[in-house]
This record gives sequence, structure tokens and C-alpha cells, in this order.
Amino acid sequence: MLAVEIDGQSHKLKGPDDESRQEKLESLGVRFLRFDDQLVKRDLDAVVRAIDAWIKLNRPQR
Repeated sequence: MLAVEIDGQSHKLKGPDDESRQEKLESLGVRFLRFDDQLVKRDLDAVVRAIDAWIKLNRPQR
């Protein structure tokens, strides 16, 4: 299970709430990938490649 989070200006205002939510989700086995919102705006292809690479590296072995 993977959560993709885009961090930016609005994210900074929610710090403690986000940390609590992330801890809860991680306790359920969710893993997080974080990207800066400027990177997403500037180079979405790089973000998609990073997500794809993470999925390939973390795919369950059959």
C-alpha cells in the first residue's frame, strides 16, 4: 500500500495533523512517497517515473 503526498505551502500549515495521520496509516502498513509541489508542477514526468520505480522495487515477489 502506497500513499503519494504532495508537500507544499498548505502542507506546512497542517504539520501535527499530517504527522498523526501518517503515523496511523503507517501502523496499518501504508508507506509514503513525498514530493514537493514545485517538482510536481515543474516535472510531473519525473514524479511519475519515481512512483513507477518505487512500485517496481516494492512489488511483492510471487
